[in-house]
Amino acid sequence: MKRKEEAAKDRCCNSLEPIHLDLKLTRLPAKFLMKTHQKKLLCRVESPVLLGTAIKREDDQKDKLDPIPFDLEVEILTRLPAKSLMKFQCVSKMWSFIIRSQRFVDSYYALSSTRSRFTVTFSNGLFAEDDARRLFIFSSSYEEEKSSSLVTKLDITIPFVTLDYRSKCPSIHGFVSCCNGLQFIVCNPSTRQVITLPIKGPRASLGYDPVGEQFKVLNLVSSPDMYLGFLVHEVITLGGGGEESRNQVTTAPYYPVTKGLYINGSIYHGAWAPRLRMDPVIVCFDVRYESLSFIKAPRVVVVWERESILIDYKGKLASIAINPYAPFQIFDLWILEDVNKHDWSKQTFELPFSLVNMTSPGTNKAGKSFLPQRLSHPLLNPSSFSTTM
Repeated sequence: MKRKEEAAKDRCCNSLEPIHLDLKLTRLPAKFLMKTHQKKLLCRVESPVLLGTAIKREDDQKDKLDPIPFDLEVEILTRLPAKSLMKFQCVSKMWSFIIRSQRFVDSYYALSSTRSRFTVTFSNGLFAEDDARRLFIFSSSYEEEKSSSLVTKLDITIPFVTLDYRSKCPSIHGFVSCCNGLQFIVCNPSTRQVITLPIKGPRASLGYDPVGEQFKVLNLVSSPDMYLGFLVHEVITLGGGGEESRNQVTTAPYYPVTKGLYINGSIYHGAWAPRLRMDPVIVCFDVRYESLSFIKAPRVVVVWERESILIDYKGKLASIAINPYAPFQIFDLWILEDVNKHDWSKQTFELPFSLVNMTSPGTNKAGKSFLPQRLSHPLLNPSSFSTTM
């Protein structure tokens, strides 16, 4: 049966003949055809599309151009005025990060310090009401390198801050610092940033670690009058992002008598140790290693205690030995020549006329000492006259 069915299928398939299809081009109705003016309109529409595509390709090629190198961006920013830098922090997160970084601040300071520059701070006195107290920070620079004309501007006003007659506001790498009770204030006049740090003692000084590129505050916590046999200090390290860390350092007892002075990685201040008003020393704090050491000093360097004048003389610690309460025409300059050997040298200077009530913030790049007169107006307290030259 299967063989008969298969034979019948074969006969059926062989009888089928191919069908010839007559394929002709079918013409669409007129309503579906594009008229001449529509073709012209289509051409006008396609042209700008193609042109826009070409422009986009050119823009893509421009976007693929090499960006400005990072180092060149930083170099350009260091040449701009401080006010422009404050505005340019809003351009991008990258520029804000660059301008606020400590490395940029150091570069900006190094470039600006090639020309003589003075930083002057004033407060409106201890007798002002709390709400009216202000600290004014001015900067002055010469119009030209060989000019004698100073251009002065008010950089920043800090509210609720006042200082006593002997307070100092030194300028360190462009940053100005001072104590306001149990608060330590660090200010960047260029960017108008102000940081307020709580401290545990009224004596505090700002220093800078040039290797680690960090600012540190040395704060004397314990009182020398407690006779504990040791003194406790707190070292506050300031981070680039505004964070801080604190570390305690313990030393042998001493009696500090002058404000701290920062010079090339160390903070110096005059003191008596170990016997009060018997053994004159200079206390030296190494900012990088956070260690204190004692340097023997001539008695005349610290004998006037709070009125003693410590200055930066060509990168070395020096002291102007004068009687602060009497006119003088001759004075001695004691210079610390060797920190490790406690070696001091003395130079004597004679002035053409007598001076009285003078102080000195240091020397300029040529090694010339600067002697401004102290002002004593009760309403305007010149808390400091710092120089960056």
